Formats: sequence, C-alpha cells, structure tokens
Amino acid sequence: MIPFKFNCRAVNVEHSCRYKNENEPNHQPELLRCIERIVEATQGMPYNGIIKSSANSYQIDFDFDSSWIKVVNDADWKSKTLNNLQDLRGIPNIKPDTLLFKDDITVTVEIEKSNKKTIWFDIIKIMMLIGQGLSKYGVLVTPRNYAHKIGVWDLFSEARYYKWCLAQFAKVDSCLLSKIAIIGYTQEAKIDGNWEQLDSSIVKSIKGKASQHFSQKYPSVA
Repeated sequence: MIPFKFNCRAVNVEHSCRYKNENEPNHQPELLRCIERIVEATQGMPYNGIIKSSANSYQIDFDFDSSWIKVVNDADWKSKTLNNLQDLRGIPNIKPDTLLFKDDITVTVEIEKSNKKTIWFDIIKIMMLIGQGLSKYGVLVTPRNYAHKIGVWDLFSEARYYKWCLAQFAKVDSCLLSKIAIIGYTQEAKIDGNWEQLDSSIVKSIKGKASQHFSQKYPSVA
C-alpha cells in the first residue's frame, strides 16, 4: 500500500521559557548562542506528514524529528544517539532523542510533538542527563498547535507552564532550570496549494484526502 504524504513546515520558530509575566531566565551566553543558531536553522523547516493506512482513523505520522536533526547537523552541529546503555552511567533506558555536540558543548534534545503529559518526563530526563554529566544544557522542542479531532493543544505553552511548576512547587534549583531552553514552532501543512496552520478542520480535510487516496489505489499528494 502506497502511503499518503503531504508537505509540512515549521514556522514562527522561537525560544521562550517565560511563563505569563515572569522574566526570561538568565541562560548562559553559550546556550543562548546555541538557541539562536537552532532557531535560525529550523525557521521554515520542511518536513512530511505521512498516513500509512486507514488504521487508527488514518493516523498521521510526521518525520519532524529526523528532519530537525538533519537541519541542525547541516548548521555545524553533530548529533549522536545513545545506542550503548553503558553511555548512560547508571540511568539505563533514559535516552534523549539526540545529543548535539559543538565546541566542547553537549546539548540534550527532546522533541515532543503530541503528548503534553510526557513533557514532564522530557524535562526530568534532560535534568538527569545534565546531572550525570552527559550534557551541559538541554533543549525541548514543542509545537504550538498539535491538532487532534476535537481541538488543538499548545504544547509550547504547556512546556513553559510545567517548567514554571518545577520551580514554584518542586523547588528545582533555578540554576539547573536555566540550563534548559524551550523552543516552539507552528505547524503548517500545504493543502490544495495553500499553506494552512494545522487545526482540527485541516486534519479532517487531510484525512478525507487520504481516504480518497487509498480508495483510488494510486499515489496522491495533498
């Protein structure tokens, strides 16, 4: 079965860890330079949406992670995945999406595209890897508009709120939290030649096109 594919892009990419009226944390200059380069490199980044079959109500997958890692690699960073559990130094099964290396700086990267509840674990995972000396800083990448059939979740806002909660209620050290940056982006899909922000109606339209594609038995694009 030939998958149904459609073009996507990440726009309005920005860094912000500030929640409501609080001030932006004092990130280290080298982390700020890292963030600025990542934002610049991933602004407008293309990636693909893929529906492989009608299973799970035409479930949509995105190749955002691999596209993001490739773009950042092309921007002079080197990425590495932790395939060897020995690298984890006593915290097995805590694997980041990737580690970035440049100028003796190591950055843990977590990309969370859809599940706001796992953002808690993503932040904790970054703190664990920093605490174990596997990385100096961490970056969490999340969309503003994860669209599902009944609405849209703003994971970028959720991530900043959870980070604020860790400082306010869990009393996590502010110096440690300042080593973690949050980057948000808006998802757009190209539908009938036009770029549209992903929302419930656009997702419904995409799945309708996928249904036609699979019934026609030949390749199609949005």
